[in-house]
Amino acid sequence: MKLLALMEYLNNALFVGLAGVCYIQWRRQGGRAAAWLAATFGVLAGVVVVGLAISSGSDGEPSIWATKLLLAILLLFPYLLFRFTASLSPASARTERAVGLLTGAVLAATLVLPSNLPRQGDPRPGWLSAYLAAVLLQWTVASVVVAAKLWRAGRGQPTVARRRMRGLSLAATGLNLVIVVGSVAPSGDRGPLELATRAITLASALLFYLSFAPPAPLRNVWRQSEQDTLRQAMDDLKAAGQVEDVAACLLPHVVTMVGGRGAALVDGSGRLVGSHGQTPGLDEGLDEGAVEPRGVVRLPLSSGTLVVWTSAYSPVFGRQELELLQALGGLTELALERVRAAERDSELAAVADASGDAIIGTGLDGAIRSWNPAAEATYGRRATEVVGRPLPEVVASDRPDELAQLLRRVGRGDRVRLETRHRGQDGAAIEVELTAAPLRNRAAAVVGMSLVAHDITERKLAEQELEQARESADRANQAKSEYLSRMSHELRTPLNAILGFAQLLEMDELHDEQRDSLGHILSASRHLLGLINEVLDIAAIEAGRLPLSVEPVALADVVGEAVMLMRPLADQHRVLLATNPATACAGYVLGDRQRLKQILLNLLSNAIKYNREGGSVRLACEQVAGERLRIEVIDTGTGIDPEALERLFVPFERLGSEQRGIEGTGLGLPLSQRLTEAMGGTLEVATSSGHGSTFSIELPVAAGPAELDEQAPPEAPAGQPQAEDRGPPLSVLYIEDNPSNLELVERVVSRRGISLVSAMRPMLGLELAREHRPDLVLLDLHLPDLPGDEVLARLRADERTAGIPVVILSADARPGLTARLLEAGAREFLTKPLDVTELLRVLDEIAEEKRHAGAAAAGPAATI
Repeated sequence: MKLLALMEYLNNALFVGLAGVCYIQWRRQGGRAAAWLAATFGVLAGVVVVGLAISSGSDGEPSIWATKLLLAILLLFPYLLFRFTASLSPASARTERAVGLLTGAVLAATLVLPSNLPRQGDPRPGWLSAYLAAVLLQWTVASVVVAAKLWRAGRGQPTVARRRMRGLSLAATGLNLVIVVGSVAPSGDRGPLELATRAITLASALLFYLSFAPPAPLRNVWRQSEQDTLRQAMDDLKAAGQVEDVAACLLPHVVTMVGGRGAALVDGSGRLVGSHGQTPGLDEGLDEGAVEPRGVVRLPLSSGTLVVWTSAYSPVFGRQELELLQALGGLTELALERVRAAERDSELAAVADASGDAIIGTGLDGAIRSWNPAAEATYGRRATEVVGRPLPEVVASDRPDELAQLLRRVGRGDRVRLETRHRGQDGAAIEVELTAAPLRNRAAAVVGMSLVAHDITERKLAEQELEQARESADRANQAKSEYLSRMSHELRTPLNAILGFAQLLEMDELHDEQRDSLGHILSASRHLLGLINEVLDIAAIEAGRLPLSVEPVALADVVGEAVMLMRPLADQHRVLLATNPATACAGYVLGDRQRLKQILLNLLSNAIKYNREGGSVRLACEQVAGERLRIEVIDTGTGIDPEALERLFVPFERLGSEQRGIEGTGLGLPLSQRLTEAMGGTLEVATSSGHGSTFSIELPVAAGPAELDEQAPPEAPAGQPQAEDRGPPLSVLYIEDNPSNLELVERVVSRRGISLVSAMRPMLGLELAREHRPDLVLLDLHLPDLPGDEVLARLRADERTAGIPVVILSADARPGLTARLLEAGAREFLTKPLDVTELLRVLDEIAEEKRHAGAAAAGPAATI
């Protein structure tokens, strides 16, 4: 009796402990299967606990209803166990109905049992035998289904999961055997039979416990075959040379050890490396919606993902195997890293072999470790000849200590670049560009040097050729400048006579027909002069020698001047010129004031000339992004055809306007565009045929000056007498070799009552200047025997002529030349064709200065 009591105590403890284990598992991982399992053993533990409580009470025998209720709850155990297996692997509809109907019938029969149940040892009535047969049928059917499903499911599982599942199958079979024995046993002496049933029940409880919570030593014994498989996988992975080989070797072991349906290895970019077994949803890219949420385990790796499709029983029986998957993931990462490192080494070796630069690896002692084919070609030595030898012995340098210094600096962790000269095996000089970098180990310690030698011999030769070409281009550019200077002089010299004499005629009394003819001469001459100036400006911009005085420019002032100058032309063409520069164009831009006005005059002139009668031209300003200010000239003219836009800024291209009788040279827009770009701005056009055009200038915004300079008082109009009393007459010397220019200047100075003495040769001019000391020297630049700039230098160097004002009259109007001569001591630079009013202004200024100086300060007047 004590043995039976002990066995009953152990059974009760095991069933209650199993309920606790299943409850903890359900709380940890959740899921329907774990919930059904917790309910199954919870019911069994509840019956045990309530039964113990009732048996230990003081009221004696429990009531018949309590007995029937406990019996009905106990009969739920096989059904709940069936529901657990069905949640993992659904049963057929027929089996579901049969087990459910049997369970319901047995529960109903249990609750309607009569109150006068026979006592132990009494004969069984017929109704009781029928009830026991129903209980036996219900428990047997449910238990057999559970046992069979668990036994079959264990076939594809790892050893641990398989033995746990089959242990559960045997435990369910054992409890069913207890029910069978208890139902068919005779009602006589039941001592030995009760001992047997208690023993089977205890064995079944132990099997249940070992199935759900096997101790670690037992699990390790069961897992021995998987450990052997893991070692075999490690050995196989050592031979894998590619990522695909790692997948092919590892994935079958993963499926076997985890008991899954399939596995796949995906790299970091989402590319499938390999797969094994059943992998549903793999073709859809492994999206969460493409596979069962609880059917896939994703193990992130450092450069990809290991994906395992688990079996339906893995959440309950495969927790240890899923833990083993972590070890497999680590093994996979090690194998992949080894393979990728080998691939990187192979790629680096291939890159080094394919490189056109000599790549040399050395140790810190300078011994050569690697020598690529380009190094063989550069230095004329094979790798087998040099590996292991000191680098300075193999690579001869013009500087003996250079390589040793490189090793010392690289050993300190420096990266060094330099250009030097080496010598090949044949002694030929090689110009090389060296890049030396430290080689480090995993601990970041410097263990060697990587030396890349790029052969720049051809580049050095090309640089020498380029330098020679640059010098040749400079000489050609200088020749071009001299040619332009000569052309400017040759063109401006006849124009000087034409415009000069025409201006003198304009001052005389002429009848209408003569004045009209003279107007045509002046107009044509000025047009030709403007053409020459624009051509020379474009040439100077392209040569990069156009000097600009870039400074903050008050935009309203420049726009106002341009609009004022263009109003007569607008009135002549009956075009409305609309703008209010004081308000619309407030602010400052960065540019050259004179050149900006020249650009605006060009744009406004075109907008007026190419407009329609009764049209309008509007000038507007606005701030735009990037700290820039936009100036727009908008007209209502005929616009420009789209196919003609690409020729709009081409010099001398007039787009057919010459056939419409519109004056122009085709240089205004090209020059304006180049001037705008030279000032750091842009010039663009928006147009449509028949709807007018908009030319836009964008220039950088500038801060205005803190204080405005006071405006100088207006000068008296040039060409008019400054005062009735001109003082003593001036003495003027003109050094010029062109007779027409001499005659022109002689007529101009005669209008001020000045007698002019000329010298057609520069040496004669110098002698006259030293002897008679005139009040003013007019000097041409292109003179025979001695250039004009040399004449100026000699005048300034001689103390007898150093104080005489010198005014240059020249057709060579290069800005750089002008600035150089003014710095050399010239008072002014007047360009040819000569502006008569400008020359008269200079004469009046000299006369005024002489009058104020007085006869005593000026000394005896020299008469020539």
